[in-house]
Amino acid sequence: MRPTAVVMNMFYTGLGIARSLGEHGIPVIGLSAEPRIYGNFTRYAKVVRCPDSRRQPEALLDYLIQMGKCAGQRNIIFPTRDDDVVFLDRFRRELQEFYILAVPERAVLDACLDKWKTYQWALHTGVPTPNCWLIEDTQDLERLRNELTFPCVLKAVMAHEWRKGSNWQLVGGRKAVGVSSWQELTGEYAAISRAGKRVLLQEMVAGGDECLLIAACLLDGQSSWVAGFNTQKLVQVPEGLGTGCIVQGVDRPELFEPTARLLKAMGYTGIAEVEYKWNAVRQQYQLIEINPRPWDQHRLGKACGVDLIYLAYCEYAGLPRPELSKPATGHKWVAEDSLFMAALQLFWHRDPRLRSLFHLARGKRIYAIWSAADPLPLLGFAVTRFLPGLAGTGARAMWSAIQKRIPGREDRKKKGLAYE
Repeated sequence: MRPTAVVMNMFYTGLGIARSLGEHGIPVIGLSAEPRIYGNFTRYAKVVRCPDSRRQPEALLDYLIQMGKCAGQRNIIFPTRDDDVVFLDRFRRELQEFYILAVPERAVLDACLDKWKTYQWALHTGVPTPNCWLIEDTQDLERLRNELTFPCVLKAVMAHEWRKGSNWQLVGGRKAVGVSSWQELTGEYAAISRAGKRVLLQEMVAGGDECLLIAACLLDGQSSWVAGFNTQKLVQVPEGLGTGCIVQGVDRPELFEPTARLLKAMGYTGIAEVEYKWNAVRQQYQLIEINPRPWDQHRLGKACGVDLIYLAYCEYAGLPRPELSKPATGHKWVAEDSLFMAALQLFWHRDPRLRSLFHLARGKRIYAIWSAADPLPLLGFAVTRFLPGLAGTGARAMWSAIQKRIPGREDRKKKGLAYE
């Protein structure tokens, strides 16, 4: 009997995993702490409510142990966020009796999640990378002042740390912060250091979102290359330092050799998303980061003919792997919810980039939420999140427009007499 796939969280990534495996007839259990998330409505998984790995890790551990005791076999558990990866690693000893964990070993995970260690590994293996500096306090900033080059990017050394508690509000809901001067750097560091003084400062590689390329791959239990494909980001939201909204499959096999060399040296196993950016000045692809887990756009692999999720399932389950073919290119993955909101914002501001946004979305497409074979997630998203959110945004915009028309309001605000 084939093991069940247990998927942690039913956002883009989890929904995609459920579809990739469910299409092969593999039983899938989706774990969801969010009652209104679109992935809860997929027909490819039995979705159960459970505690969240970020907010209630001990409660989730108890839940998974009880579920594992009832399963009768070791099922395969797939993380979809860094918090899930950290959770599985933290409770590795307790969970391994009941589950096959789709994560690398602890030291390897640490080398991927800690961006400073990733940078050190890149230097060690000769993989090109932007210059990085580790900042642990204001003294480090002053010491490095004459060494730094601008523009550069401030990042959390461990990305999930900025998502804990109130940290996400403290950093302004940004996963990375671009700075172009010393004054801007010190001001931003003073603000985000409230969420943690230890940050990574990375040289910013010039170029737009289209310069970001991905080597997506699977390595077996001996850290040998199994398969891979490439993608290119066309649009991010927000632009420059956001999350991929339109991503297309491309052919960049030259990225496979440095990726395989780096991951082999680390002793990496499993699925990885390795991000590079093309540096036109130095004429090379430079390593940006490694995601040691499935990521949002992994379904492009299925469209390209290299379904890493199914291959990984076969690897963990000890099943024969399907025959591989050369990856096809040209398919696009579109996050339709982000695309619509970005288009609405451009339309509201009469931004001429609206036409180019829709042009980039044209072609052979798969969607983050919509699927003709699995339509309920999009319907669930529309009813529980999109329409209420759109109504709230419209109401706020209308109220803002009305307030601007109130006679004398701006004068009262200037005098400090206005109140909300």
